[in-house]
Amino acid sequence: MAKSDDRIILIDADVISHFLTAREGVSINKIFPNKIFVLDKVHAELQRWPSAGFRQELSILFQQKILRLMDFPESDEVIKKEYLWIKSKMFKGDGESACLAVARHNKHILASSNLRDISSYCVTHKIDYLTTMDFLCEAMKKKVFTMEKCNEFISAVLKAKSKLPVTQMSNYICRELIFL
Repeated sequence: MAKSDDRIILIDADVISHFLTAREGVSINKIFPNKIFVLDKVHAELQRWPSAGFRQELSILFQQKILRLMDFPESDEVIKKEYLWIKSKMFKGDGESACLAVARHNKHILASSNLRDISSYCVTHKIDYLTTMDFLCEAMKKKVFTMEKCNEFISAVLKAKSKLPVTQMSNYICRELIFL
């Protein structure tokens, strides 16, 4: 297997939205050494975001190559079949289904905070995944963020009616990411 920092991270819309909501989009690629890719199906979801400011900030992240766009491999019948199965049988959205299928078959790391939706699939298929909280834990560990900045991040996300498991970073127990 490739070195852990050679593996790419496929990021879902929820984690991107958390970083943009907290006004920390430019920090997202400073936390893990891996390149972060957004599948075109996730990008399409993000383009429907109601806030023009959000879409503009997202565009800047692509221009600065903080995030990179990746086409869904339409010609890969195995991945395409898995994607359609996830959508129809597990009732997941376009972006999430695409991320799960591509991560599974290409051994990428999935970044998603929809644990209720992804965790059993990831465990079953041995997909390594990161959540927004994993990003925050690693940001503190690498001194990219302070505890105070993590708390501000969490507050901004919760104020915007998005979900995170805690209201303060000190209430979260960081997990060991043995795959990184």
